[in-house]
Amino acid sequence: MEESPVPESFWANTSGNEIIYRYIQQGTAQMKVEFDELMKGNAIEKNIKSELTYREMNDIDNIYSFLLFTGYLKIEKSSDLYRYYLKIPNKEIEMIYVQIFSQWFDAVIKKNSTSFYTALYKGDEEEARKVLNAILFQSISYFDAKEDFYHGFLTGMLQEFHVISNRESGMGRFDLAVIPDDFSKRGLIIECKHAASLRSLKAESEAAAEQIREKQYIEGYLADGYTDFIGYGIAFYKKSCYITKLNKNR
Repeated sequence: MEESPVPESFWANTSGNEIIYRYIQQGTAQMKVEFDELMKGNAIEKNIKSELTYREMNDIDNIYSFLLFTGYLKIEKSSDLYRYYLKIPNKEIEMIYVQIFSQWFDAVIKKNSTSFYTALYKGDEEEARKVLNAILFQSISYFDAKEDFYHGFLTGMLQEFHVISNRESGMGRFDLAVIPDDFSKRGLIIECKHAASLRSLKAESEAAAEQIREKQYIEGYLADGYTDFIGYGIAFYKKSCYITKLNKNR
């Protein structure tokens, strides 16, 4: 099999992107691992069908054949009969993958945002951690390797609930806060840390909660007339997190 030509007009074809989006929605955990490798610039070894019918395009098992024939992947080298090492061909195609994965991950966040906020509001850090870890597990390493990923990720999770970020309160600037629309309702302050290892997650989370206490972030809002705030230190390492709670009331 010769390397397929890259049809430039297809790159911007919405229907092509929608097919990939459907594939990702239906994808297995193994497929997400393989896309992680592709997004790192590595090649993956896959069986390829020499021809695909329109009906076969909708079969999840044929995703890599479809991506090759439409220019979203290229052949790096052959391994065996109908088996090839595949890579993302260039930066432009990589950015299309980024857009598609971002769209898909935004939908995952939106689907789970209410359950995450409810757990935080109730003071149930264990449930909040469970929800957050489940969502992080579905992300790809291309995103969570970036320093600003987690801050933006939490902002997206809480955007429906009057979230603000990097504002002054007490003796410093907090990372995130959810401000209630009524002085009698509960508010949330969140401080984030990026842990250096899985082992240090809990300690970094506790340090983040301690920073909320030391910098008196909550006291600044209590002085303004709010009556109930919970602080959370949240530490992240790759696809894992740990949450520590700090209660403050008037």
